Amino acid sequence: MNGWYFIRLVHALRQVSLSISSQDILDAKTCLVRYPDLPRKQILKSLLVHRPRDIPIFETVWRIVIGNTESSESEYSLDVALKKDIEENRDSQSIGGQGVGRGSGGISLTAIENIPDLSNISNLIPFSRLKELVSNGLEFEDVVKRILTDLDYYTWINSFDLAYQRGALSEDEWYSHQNTRTSILNEIRQQVLMIQVTLDNSWDPLVRQHWMFKPLSSLSEEERDLVRSSIRKWARKLALRPGPRWKSNNKGTIDIARIVQQSVQWDGQCFHLCYRHRSPRAPELVVLCDVSNSMSSFVEFIIYLVTCLRARFRKIRVFFFIDSVWDVTEFVWDDDLSGVKQEIKSWGHKVSSGFSDYGAVFKELAEDKLREVSSRAIVIILGDGKNNYRFAQSEYIAKISEKVRKVFWLNPLEIKEWSEPDNVMKVYQNYCSKVYRCRSASDLQRIVKDVF
Repeated sequence: MNGWYFIRLVHALRQVSLSISSQDILDAKTCLVRYPDLPRKQILKSLLVHRPRDIPIFETVWRIVIGNTESSESEYSLDVALKKDIEENRDSQSIGGQGVGRGSGGISLTAIENIPDLSNISNLIPFSRLKELVSNGLEFEDVVKRILTDLDYYTWINSFDLAYQRGALSEDEWYSHQNTRTSILNEIRQQVLMIQVTLDNSWDPLVRQHWMFKPLSSLSEEERDLVRSSIRKWARKLALRPGPRWKSNNKGTIDIARIVQQSVQWDGQCFHLCYRHRSPRAPELVVLCDVSNSMSSFVEFIIYLVTCLRARFRKIRVFFFIDSVWDVTEFVWDDDLSGVKQEIKSWGHKVSSGFSDYGAVFKELAEDKLREVSSRAIVIILGDGKNNYRFAQSEYIAKISEKVRKVFWLNPLEIKEWSEPDNVMKVYQNYCSKVYRCRSASDLQRIVKDVF
C-alpha cells in the first residue's frame, strides 16, 4: 500500500474516534509486507478495528481515503450488472407514475423489476442531487429521508410489505428483501457522509454519526443497546468510591507504619514494601428526574441510567417530577421499562399539568421529601431546566445544596439553550457543584470520569 494513503487512513480513523496505537500501526505495516497476497483492506480492518461496532465507520473512511482501488472482482461485476439494469429500466414508469423524471434525475426503485444486491447503489443517486441536499444545511437524517423519497423507497417497501401479508412472497424472498432494504439504507448513509466530509473538508460529520457522539434521542435500536451496555459499566464504577478507611493491599500507597512495624520485628531489616489503599464505600445517592413533555425524547435513557444506579447503589432514593414530586424508590422496575413508562403516564395524568415547575418541585423536596437525607448524600438532577415562565424560587435549591454533600445537574440541552427566557439553568447552576451538558454517550462517559 502506498505509504501516503496508509498515513491518511490512520489519521482519519483516529479523527473519527477509533483508538489506534503505535503497536497497531507497526503490526499493520508488518502484515502488509509479510502477506502481500491478502487483501489490504482485510488486513487493516482486522488490525485497526478493535470493536465490531466501529466497522461501518471504517468502511466509510476507507471509501473516502482509498476509493475504489481495493474493489474486488465481485464488486466490479455487481456494479456492471447494476448499471445494465438501470439502463434497461431507464424509460420505465414506477408505481403511481413516479419513476424517472422526478425533477432530481434519479431512478425509482419501483421502476426496477429485478433489483440485484444493492450494496452499491451510487449510480441510482445523482451526485448533483446529493450535493444539493447536503449543501442546503439539512440534518443528516433529513437528507437521507429526502433521498429515500426521491428513490420511491417508501412505496417500494410498502408494496413488498403488502405482498408478504397477502402470501405472495415466500420466506426466502421476504428475508432477501429485508437484506436489500438494509443495504440500500447503509449505502445512502455512506454516500451522504462522504459528501459531507468532502464539502466540510473535515471528519466532523462522520464523528457526529458515531454512536458515542450522536444525540441520545436520535440513536438507532442497535446504538441504544450499545449505550445501555456502556451505562451498565459506568454504573458499576459509580457505585463504589474510596472511603475514609485504609486496608492492606498488594499495590497502592506505600504503608509507612506497617513497614516500620515489620522492620522492628526483624531488627531493622526491611524485607519487602507494604502497600495500602482506601476501602471502597457506597455513597448515598438521591436522583431527581424531570419526566415532563420537554424531556420526552430523553426520558428512556434517564430511566435506564437510574435503573442501573438502583441495581448498584445500596442507599439510593429516586424521585420523578413534573410540577410536583413522587417517590419511585420502591417501584418494581422491569427490564423493558414498560412498567416505569406506564407509571409516568398514569401519574402525570392524575396530578400533573405536564409542564415542569422547578420552583415548586424544589420547595416540596426541601420542605418534605429530603428531611431524612444524610448530609453526605449526593444529589443528581436530570432535567432540561425549562420552567415554563414560572418563578424559580431559587432559595429552595439553595437549602438542598446546603444540606447535602454535592449537587450535580445533567442537562440534555445545548449550553446556549440554557439562556433562553423560559430556562432557569443560569439561576440554578450557582447552587450546583457542577453542571454538565449530557446528550450523548460520550457526555455520560466524560461525566463519570470527571465526577466519580
